[in-house]
Amino acid sequence: MQASYDTLTQETEHLKNQSDTLTAERDQLQSNYDSLTAERKQLEASLRNLTKEKDQMQQNFNSLSAERDEFKASFDNLKNVRDRLQANYNTLKQQSDELRTSYNDMQRNLKGLQTKHNNLTATKDQLQAKYNNQQREKDELQNRFWTVIANRDQLQSNYSTLKRDMDQLQRRYDALSTSKNGLDTSYNSLWREKAQLQTRYNSLWRANNWLQTNYSSLLTDRDKLQNGTDKLMAKLRGFPCKTGWKKFEISCYFFSTMKKNWTESRKSCMAQGADLVVIESREEQVFINRGLKTGQNAWIGLSDHLTEGVWLWVDGTPATTQYWQPGQPNSFNGNQDCVEIVQKTSDPVGQWNDDGCYSEQIWICEQ
Repeated sequence: MQASYDTLTQETEHLKNQSDTLTAERDQLQSNYDSLTAERKQLEASLRNLTKEKDQMQQNFNSLSAERDEFKASFDNLKNVRDRLQANYNTLKQQSDELRTSYNDMQRNLKGLQTKHNNLTATKDQLQAKYNNQQREKDELQNRFWTVIANRDQLQSNYSTLKRDMDQLQRRYDALSTSKNGLDTSYNSLWREKAQLQTRYNSLWRANNWLQTNYSSLLTDRDKLQNGTDKLMAKLRGFPCKTGWKKFEISCYFFSTMKKNWTESRKSCMAQGADLVVIESREEQVFINRGLKTGQNAWIGLSDHLTEGVWLWVDGTPATTQYWQPGQPNSFNGNQDCVEIVQKTSDPVGQWNDDGCYSEQIWICEQ
């Protein structure tokens, strides 16, 4: 029976180690799954933002194209106006040349009339009257000539203004062309990035499905292992403890009658194939408290001698469930690193207190 018990104990420890390993792997897979889910959601959000930005850029591109077409139409209209003005200017110039020719002809006629005046004294009054008429006509022609000159200067100014406007429109057209090329390049880049994001999303989706499949498989294996563990624990509950040891659940407990410090107490437990008790539940705490006599204090397997304030059990696990007395632990004088359970009849659960590891108390072993 002892050999079977030892074998079952080893199997129990082996199964417990495997269970802890599977639990850690399950937690790691869960963490990886959560990380991939978060990254997938972030990628979906980024994809939606890129899609919105792409649509906005497409709208801007369409708006710029429409504006470019309007500028092109305006440029063509200005070019037509310039051509008409140029034709009018050419016509006016031709008329000015004809007037100049007429003026020169009249000037020659005037000289002929002056000669006739010298030769024909009898017709002086008539010629004088004609001369005066011609003089007035000359003045009118002169005024018309200067008017044509002024119109020509105005046309020249208008032509220069139109030339500057045309040059400005050309520069704006070139700028719009450059901007359009930049938008085309940006659009192509965004399209490539979208394709890359789609590829990454597909890969993450496949990885997510693979993880989901493995997670389901691990859940099935965990359930099988849990069933096996439950069956083994049911068997262990039926095995008796050694003489002088008390049974609770699947563990055996030894309450000493001698007193030793915390370190020597642990050595005594280990010499019997056990260790100082590790309390994992309220029910176990109540059982241990009932095993003590009124007012007794006993060492348990909890200390912070490695790191001050970090309470660890002798198996290396942290103390998640705690039953400290009010105001404890206080590490009085900075030299209280080991924990004792304090039995109180008024409290069926019992309480903990930190004390100096050198103090001598009874102890409790767990196997």
